[in-house]
Amino acid sequence: MQPEMIREYIKKVGTGPLGARDLTRAEAASAAKLILSGSATSAQTGALLLGLRLKGETAEEMGGFLDALREKLTLAGPTRADLDVGDPYDGRKRSLSLVVPAALAASRSGLRIVLHGLSMVPVKQGPGVLDVWKALGRTPSSLPGPWPSEGEGSVLCLSQETFLPELARLLPLRQELGLRTLWNTVEKCVNPLNATAQIIGIFHEPIIDKLRQALDRSGVSPSHRILFVCGSEGGVDLHPHRPTLCHLLDPASGPDLQPVTIPAPSGETGPMPSPGESLFIREIVSDPSHPLARLLKRQTALFLFASGKCKSFSEAEERLADAPSNPSDPSPSPLRSVP
Repeated sequence: MQPEMIREYIKKVGTGPLGARDLTRAEAASAAKLILSGSATSAQTGALLLGLRLKGETAEEMGGFLDALREKLTLAGPTRADLDVGDPYDGRKRSLSLVVPAALAASRSGLRIVLHGLSMVPVKQGPGVLDVWKALGRTPSSLPGPWPSEGEGSVLCLSQETFLPELARLLPLRQELGLRTLWNTVEKCVNPLNATAQIIGIFHEPIIDKLRQALDRSGVSPSHRILFVCGSEGGVDLHPHRPTLCHLLDPASGPDLQPVTIPAPSGETGPMPSPGESLFIREIVSDPSHPLARLLKRQTALFLFASGKCKSFSEAEERLADAPSNPSDPSPSPLRSVP
């Protein structure tokens, strides 16, 4: 694979509305590998990413970029992870995320959950799961050792620098571009520890079927359970004041996507704090009367449903209805916007 091939790929996607064409999955994977290996210059990388964005990325191109990332994974091999949380790496700008405390709460039901992210990813460059994890006084997880026994829960939070350092090194270039690129779409889908279920945050519903095809590794639908969530700010957080549209891909029920609507919470929930406000997660976890405690339980229920531990969201909610809060998790560090 010669570095000059990147110019051919740029020409194919960037010739203009009359001459541009889509890359095949193999071509997209080849282009992504050139970028990740450092063979493409910064100018070439930016030109290709912008050409793809302006043309409109296809499922084949998403799949090729995802294939290239999977080849680079440093945490290859089978694991016993139950749920991979693919929350957008660029974090939140308008509202607080309950992903991290909900993952910790869901793990008490025996789930082994994997979170992953990177700080200051454009476009929003807001606090994401890795930033919240650190704000709670926790250290990002290192390469995993032995997983807990069956029925014992655990949460790992991985930095992209650990499992995909080649992509993490592109962060300054991505910040310089300041636009959403194909990396934003696929990095949250990589499932670094090969969990048996995924939950993936989606901003635009039409992209869901493209991602379903991109996640296909063998010419058939993915063999594991995937819940796509059109949540708050394009993440996996449920909307606090309106229904949340999801699409479930469950191999046990066939190859088709199943629309699932999570109803809005009943009653008043009050305004959702912004990421810039100080908020102690310990207060939410330990105080059942806290304004966000009900939203936290709903988010926890979503993770139980996404993992397949509960057959429906309502079943998960019922299971958690009388569950006691655990004041030991997490630590009382405030959540603040990334400076």
